Formats: sequence, C-alpha cells, structure tokens
Amino acid sequence: MLIGLDARLWGTAHGGIGRYIAELIVHLLKIDRNNQYVFFVYNDFDRRAIVENLRERLPRDLKRTFEFVLAPYRWYSLNEQLFMASVIKKARVDLMHFPHFNVPILYNGRYIVSVHDLIIHHFPDERATTLPPWLYQLKLMGYKKVLHHAITGARQIITPSRFTKEDLLNYYKIDSKKVSVIYEGVNQLNQKIRNKKLEIKNYLLYVGSAYPHKNLEKLIEALKILRTKNNQTNLDLVIAGKIDFFANRLQKQIGVNFPELLPHIKFFGVADDDELALLYQNAALYVFPSLYEGFGLPPLEAMSFGLPVVAAEATSIPEICEDAAIYFDPNDATDMADKINQVLIDQKLQADLREKGLALIKKYSWEQMAQETLEVYQTKRK
Repeated sequence: MLIGLDARLWGTAHGGIGRYIAELIVHLLKIDRNNQYVFFVYNDFDRRAIVENLRERLPRDLKRTFEFVLAPYRWYSLNEQLFMASVIKKARVDLMHFPHFNVPILYNGRYIVSVHDLIIHHFPDERATTLPPWLYQLKLMGYKKVLHHAITGARQIITPSRFTKEDLLNYYKIDSKKVSVIYEGVNQLNQKIRNKKLEIKNYLLYVGSAYPHKNLEKLIEALKILRTKNNQTNLDLVIAGKIDFFANRLQKQIGVNFPELLPHIKFFGVADDDELALLYQNAALYVFPSLYEGFGLPPLEAMSFGLPVVAAEATSIPEICEDAAIYFDPNDATDMADKINQVLIDQKLQADLREKGLALIKKYSWEQMAQETLEVYQTKRK
C-alpha cells in the first residue's frame, strides 16, 4: 500500500502538531516493513531536515521505503484548498493521512484525519487573532467548513484523548466507531545536562504559546498572590515559547497591570530540546493553567524529569495526567496560587508527585502511537 502523509507542519517550530508528525514519521518507518510512504513537504529545507532527522534516528541499514513530494502551499491558505488535492492525486496514494484538520475540500480520495482538539469551537475569540474582526469571522466560517468536510469525509478519525473524541461526538453526528483514540508519546529529552545552571534560581515553569486559552493572565495573577500573600518573595516565572504577537501583548498587559512583576517574569523564547531539558531540570515545579487541551505534552515532559506538576482541572488534562498532578480551578487565581504553594512547601508531596509522574509517562509511547496508527491504516486500506 502507498500511504501519503501531509508533512508540511513537520518539526517543533509548529508546536505539538509538528512534534506529532516528526515522531509519527520516524516510528512508522521503524516498524512498517510492508508499505511505501509519500511525505508531502512545504519546501526543500523541510525535506532536508526530515532526511537529516531520519539519518540520526533510524538504523543505517534500514531499507528506504519513502519519497518526498513538494507541496508549497501554506497551511490554512486558499492555495492549500485550491491546489493541494491535485498534488496528492498525482502521487496516486492508496490512503492519505492528514495529521491536522486542514483537509482540502476538493480532495475526495480515501483518507484518515487526526483531530487534536476543537479549540476554535470553544474559543471563537477575536483576541486569538491578529486579523481585523471581519476577516477573522470569514476565516472562522472557512475553518468550520473545512473541519466539517475533514470529519464527515474521513474513513477514520484519530484523536489524542477520550475527551477530544467525546467533544467531536458532541458537535458532529458521526458513529463513535469512526473515532479512534490514540495517545501520543513523551520525548526523552537529554537528561544529562547537569553541569549548566540558569541565572534564575527559584522559578515556576510554563512551556507553550501565549494564546488566550492558555490562560497565562491567571497564572500572572497567581504569581502576584504567591509573592505577596503566600510569602514566596523569591519566586519567579519562566515562560518558554514563541515571542509572537500574543507573547508581546501579554508582556504589555503585565507592564500595565503588574509592573512590579516584570523583573520576575522571563520570556525565554523558543527553547530547543537541550534548553528545554535545562529548564525542566532547574524549575521548582511545572504549571499548566490551560483552559482547553486536546492532549498536552509539556506536563508529561516535565514529569519525565521528575518535576512536580500543578495543572488545570479542565478538558483532557486530568485524563492525561491522572493522579500524577495537583489540580486547580483555572478560572480562580487564588486557588491556582494555593495549589502551587501547597506543592512548593511540602517536600513529601513533591516526592509523591515525582514518583507518580515517572511511572505515568511509561504509558505514553511514540512507538505505540505509530503501531496503533498503522493498524488504522491497515483496516482502512479498502
């Protein structure tokens, strides 16, 4: 069988979805000896980067069972919708896997789609865009049309959690058997960066974007409470993620509402894997205040370093983190601060969370994810 995979969002520059695609490619090629693959890439730079990644991570004697096709159409764009389908059809794939919802409406071949979340259904918020309101509303209409096509036309849908599956079933009239829950994995980052230290000594860590649903405003409020009412006067916050419009807007909001906190909040920017390892190793604990997640990799990465996790009791987060995290109401900054303080002052609780976290991450394997995805391919080949 010739299987196509849309790899235009490959790599950690595209966040969790980019990581998902990168790991799926590596592990499919490791375990699959029967099928051939076509990877559709945005440009030649990405093609070279994927090849280099595969050289580093796959056995040298592994038979090459893949090829690349250039698809220079930006995701979520009109060109993607107009031209991507014909590129795929020319490749004559037997089955196509779209690892994100942006399936071209003109594509009517056999395909699988991964739907990671329905975030825009829950937060159709103009704060989450840089577009003017009229254009954002137009884009929102397009998003819903594309997603509806992706879901109704797919032979099978993959979600990363039971929560996302139930969310889909609530919004769309589809058979529950059409949706497969396949958990994602945890990357084993470099655990040996022990001789390096950060300038910041005592900090909470958040890794991810500054989109409104990530709820960082409430985390800032919680930091204020911790420093003033809980006597955590030496506590800082590190935010590791892209310095984009949303991060810059958050910085400005801090400057207006909490100027005294500016020296105690570091916007680290995008961290590579070694820098992430350093941040996880030196943090006091990891905080995940998000209002909505389809899966959520960073808390699991934190647990892989033995870092205690305090997280929002919302959407898929309790399903994924189970009893290896302490939970707070994400809409209540005081409760968030209380739960963070509870972990900071209780070494026994920290040790318990550390032990549970290290046990939990064994449940999440990229190889298992690829194996279960391959089984979906095999069952939907005809």
